[in-house]
Amino acid sequence: MQGYLTLATGSRLYLEIALNLALSLKLNDPARPLCLVTDAGMDIPDTYRPFFDRIVILSPRPGFHGCLDKLRTNEVSPYDETMFIDSDCLLIKNDMDRHWTKFSGNGFMIAGGKQTQGHWYNFSISDAIEKLDIPYMVQMNSGVFYFRKGAEADLFFRTALELVEQHKELLGSRHRNRLQLADEPFIGAALGKLIIEPIGYDPAEGSIMITTVRSSKESFDPFMHTSQIVKHSDFRILGRFFPGTSVRHSPSLAHFVKLRPRNLYNRLSDALRRHYNLESMRFR
Repeated sequence: MQGYLTLATGSRLYLEIALNLALSLKLNDPARPLCLVTDAGMDIPDTYRPFFDRIVILSPRPGFHGCLDKLRTNEVSPYDETMFIDSDCLLIKNDMDRHWTKFSGNGFMIAGGKQTQGHWYNFSISDAIEKLDIPYMVQMNSGVFYFRKGAEADLFFRTALELVEQHKELLGSRHRNRLQLADEPFIGAALGKLIIEPIGYDPAEGSIMITTVRSSKESFDPFMHTSQIVKHSDFRILGRFFPGTSVRHSPSLAHFVKLRPRNLYNRLSDALRRHYNLESMRFR
């Protein structure tokens, strides 16, 4: 069975945005179930429970908090094939079948690019691959990834967890609230160590997910299945102003990092909750 999985641990905020993800999945891919992974302290209202096909409690592990728990999702997924999605995403288009097919080539797959140089988080990629004796790292956003039960996925997650234990000083980078280590450097290094090729997308075909970081002209409608966003890069001044490259995308999943742009996220949240007769929730 194929199914989706998302994490909502710690703050109640993550449950609220996980509900919005669930509503968008029920709207645009109702045939595949969704598993919510949460902690024992999360109070889930009865009105929310019908939108999660499974609710699984993730036991605490010392040193693991927030996004680093993504590296434990294979321990709790009830599905043969799992597509993990960050809770701050919304499914805008109804074309996920093509992504499931594209991702099924290996026991663990993620979209990204192989890198041997440059800086990522707080470390040098060339320095990291030399010290780890790997040919490359995969630079990506881990908001969406796929895994299939079996030896390949087990080896990937075991390798990523070993990197956490053995190379925290090299790859460890604090994420957002400074309480949690970022999972992406460990995923990227594990992919390089195991020589797993990442998924690539041409913007013209429509990527599985695009973040709202350094973007503009965001236009998403999960009811009409229309998705447009322009991503900017190669900034010329202070890494922030006057982008040298701007590319238009039409992703299936919109990843609202830090829930920005906030007005757009709130509008979509309101529309989805209204569609399913749920009380509105304003995100600030």
